[in-house]
Amino acid sequence: MKKVILLLSIAFSISFGVSAMSLKDAFEALSNVPNISAKTDYDTPILGLIVNGQQASAKNLDASQILESGNAVLTILNQVPLSRMINGGNNNYVCAFVYASPESSNGIFEVLIVLMSGRDGDISIIYGGIDSDAKGALQNAPLYMEGARIRIHASLPNGDTYNIQVE
Repeated sequence: MKKVILLLSIAFSISFGVSAMSLKDAFEALSNVPNISAKTDYDTPILGLIVNGQQASAKNLDASQILESGNAVLTILNQVPLSRMINGGNNNYVCAFVYASPESSNGIFEVLIVLMSGRDGDISIIYGGIDSDAKGALQNAPLYMEGARIRIHASLPNGDTYNIQVE
């Protein structure tokens, strides 16, 4: 019962709040979704791509937990302007969303990456900064989605790759 009340309170607070949520605010809200337990700050780049990164995740959720948390995540993401989404897809089995801010500060764009797998019961959320080359690579990366598998494979200009995937 507490979880239902918490979800309703999250939904009401979001619906009564500002309709356009920043990527940082979205990450903070997503970090507080039920069952999302791990939150880590990174001073070094995440896989050489994301600077000043933060990560929140949930692993091995059961069916009721993934339903609860997945619905809360999608409710929050509905508050982020769609114009900030640069890549992503959702087929109700698996989803990956990549958002980037339209303006950069000192050449760094804000980025929010959300990956959810209903089959595995996993949710991963990454927030941080990327340069314009990384933003272009993520934006132009091909998306492959079939059943409970999804992959966004970005080729960076320096020859490195960055994969967002559930296989």
